[in-house]
Amino acid sequence: MESFQSIASSCQSAVLEAIPSKWRLQGRPEGTDVRHIPRSCGLMTPQQLLITEKSATELLSELHSGSLTSVEVTEAFCARAAIAHQCINCLTAYIYEEAIARAAELDEIFAKSGPVGPLHGLPFAVKDYYQMKGHATTLGYVAWHSKIALTDASIVQLFKKCGAIPFARTTMPQTGMMLQTVSNLWGRTLNPYNTGFSAGGSSGGDGSLVGMRGSPFCASTDIGGSIRAPATFNGLYGIRPTAERIPKNGLVTTAPGQVSIKVSSGPVCHSVADIKLVTKLLLSHFEYIGYESTAVPMPWREVKVKEKLRFGLLKYDGVVKPQPPILRALDETAASLKRAGHEDLFSPTTAVVEFELPFDAWDVALTTWRLYFQTGAAEVKAVAASTGEPLMSNFSWYLDTFDIKPLTVPELFQLNAKQAENKRQFFEAWKAANIDALICPCAPSAGFPHDFPVWWGYFSLWNVLDYPSTILPLKGFKIDPVIDAKDFKYVPKENVFDKMNWEVYDPVLWGNQPVCIQIVRPPYTDEELIDVTERVDEICNS
Repeated sequence: MESFQSIASSCQSAVLEAIPSKWRLQGRPEGTDVRHIPRSCGLMTPQQLLITEKSATELLSELHSGSLTSVEVTEAFCARAAIAHQCINCLTAYIYEEAIARAAELDEIFAKSGPVGPLHGLPFAVKDYYQMKGHATTLGYVAWHSKIALTDASIVQLFKKCGAIPFARTTMPQTGMMLQTVSNLWGRTLNPYNTGFSAGGSSGGDGSLVGMRGSPFCASTDIGGSIRAPATFNGLYGIRPTAERIPKNGLVTTAPGQVSIKVSSGPVCHSVADIKLVTKLLLSHFEYIGYESTAVPMPWREVKVKEKLRFGLLKYDGVVKPQPPILRALDETAASLKRAGHEDLFSPTTAVVEFELPFDAWDVALTTWRLYFQTGAAEVKAVAASTGEPLMSNFSWYLDTFDIKPLTVPELFQLNAKQAENKRQFFEAWKAANIDALICPCAPSAGFPHDFPVWWGYFSLWNVLDYPSTILPLKGFKIDPVIDAKDFKYVPKENVFDKMNWEVYDPVLWGNQPVCIQIVRPPYTDEELIDVTERVDEICNS
């Protein structure tokens, strides 16, 4: 049997060999911030640079008016993605010729009858989690390197039906259950702000590629933070919609019988307008590809929330205290909202009120991890063992830390009951606080070095409760080594995550990282969440 190392080497080489010679760099660039490379390497035209630095919404306006062609836009993003991959290792397939042929076909249609759909001519990259006809769906496993899909996943069908053009497939970690992106098959994906830091996971290829402007958007997936971590660590906008509203056919997993915590799909992108554009299509999927049993066919609603909003502010979950820049970002966001005059119409209280969780977040995390791996991760271990590849050390560390073992049926019933009780408790707390939205940390840090054990709780809480949430970058916020100095008087809690999170922080090392906040709303109010996010974006980033 061919060794897993040999298979991995061949697969990685195939991606590089698919890149046209005109876009190949002379070796990996020096320095830790590589965002400038597409501009400084001299391999892209000024027009291509201009195209790739527009948002998806801006590009669609020009594609639909005819001022840009599908071929021009697709060629530009193929160029930038090729350069990005050589800097940060973010692709598992590069589909240049196929994409250009589709773009040319769309240009011919446009000349005769106009756009074929709302995403006409817009290129996009596809995470290596979605089936895509004729291409492997590996989930980061060596054993699945040749697992060729016979059909497209529902979401790929949706975007293609709307006129979008898939041109690349992006990396994700082995198993898909890490907030970093590394595998034996594809290697490690890097953060473009600091290549010594994680790109996030499991959609790290999406986040780093969009962060390098190598794709207008990516439709990522999230069961524990996999949209929101890459958005956060790459300074992007993102949303994890209500899971029950998202079609899931063609999403590959090693444990399809795990239905206690469901996966969702949403974009990582460059603006709230792009969030709305893509999420509206995801939630209206049945209008384009028909009804499917994995999602509630709940039509998109055009909404406008009230002018004056009441926000809850959750600064600390009681388990892992956020590092100084995150706490400052939350305080400054709250101050900006108060200055904007968002007072409740029926109460003298200001726009922002302190909010505390109604349960023990560590206990919720224990429930969450046991529900993720109800068989003790038996399927994951079996797939990896079939080719002799080892499990990634970071993944194994989490299994050990949360003492993951196979559940009996009564144990599973008990955990499902605890999940239901947590949902009830949180709903009552939300109602008692009388808030329109909750602002909270994305993670306890603005990023992490590779292989650092991240506390998932600020992300995964909203998965186990199925509350939709958005990620909003604070564009003017900069980490300052003096203002955000380490608090040496802090005594960490008696859990491994809080101690490590405090010990690792160095404001100088973190100096170049973007900082984001997370905004949360109740289930099935995705439209209101996007509207609230737009309002906060206007206040904080105008």
